[in-house]
Amino acid sequence: MAFSAANGHPLPEPPWGVLLAVYFVMVGIPSGITLYAWWINVQGAAVAAPVERYGSWAALGILAAASLLLVMDLGRPSRFYLTLTRFDNLGSPISVGAKLITIKMVLLAIAVYAVEQRRRRPEPSEGQVPSRFGTWCMKAVPYLLLATSFALAIYPVSVLSRSWASPLAHTSGAALIFLLTALLMGAAVVMLLSSLFPPAPGTRADRRFWRRDPLVLLGFYCAALLFEGLSLHGDPPNRRLLAELLTGGLAPAFWGLVVFVGIAVPAAGTALRSRRAACFVAGTALLVGTAAARYLVFAAGR
Repeated sequence: MAFSAANGHPLPEPPWGVLLAVYFVMVGIPSGITLYAWWINVQGAAVAAPVERYGSWAALGILAAASLLLVMDLGRPSRFYLTLTRFDNLGSPISVGAKLITIKMVLLAIAVYAVEQRRRRPEPSEGQVPSRFGTWCMKAVPYLLLATSFALAIYPVSVLSRSWASPLAHTSGAALIFLLTALLMGAAVVMLLSSLFPPAPGTRADRRFWRRDPLVLLGFYCAALLFEGLSLHGDPPNRRLLAELLTGGLAPAFWGLVVFVGIAVPAAGTALRSRRAACFVAGTALLVGTAAARYLVFAAGR
């Protein structure tokens, strides 16, 4: 396919394709799961334990799948191995991202092991005293997971902004949109878990984590999209990107998936009290809509 620059000269083919687009979408899900699960845990909610357990397993599996996609995109495992072991290429966001994914997978494996051990042995064995180093490690792991999750949530923007092929990633609000979509993806997973594993009797307050908090995040998300649109409209070179999203070839995906499926359906679903089916539909719609938003940042202007 031929691409043309503003001066009419042909541009080379885009440096990445569908596999990397799916990778950029997928990598936001485990980041959001970790960040949202941490928020639930610090609130002391009754759903914290199942969310931590199933969410950690889900995040680990999704990161493994994302790593496989990256290997397939690079063409051969040896290139992926070099991105992990070489430290003279830290200027490459893809290399940094691969290292972050590996670090997070190791941390998640430690967290999953700790969760499963606590589940099997809720109380420490009599006479068993944990070492100071082990205690320190288990306290440090959640904070290290938060740091890597935050970095992984927004690092795709740094990759995309280094190329002409995704001009929407160069805009001021792209990183914020990627962070908010990652958080909303985490909220969507919690909503799905809440529909599959309902809270125990007497824990109605826990519903705020799949009703109130997602609505608050959706409000911030809508504001970010609005101001991103105003920013694009105020910049003449970027108005074509806004037109492509609102009235052009990407308009069905934007209005249908991002706005209707990703915002309107979850907002309506969370308003229905005590409806597990509505919670499941809202969580699924939120996951689809936020994935579409991340993909459009990748695809707009190509």
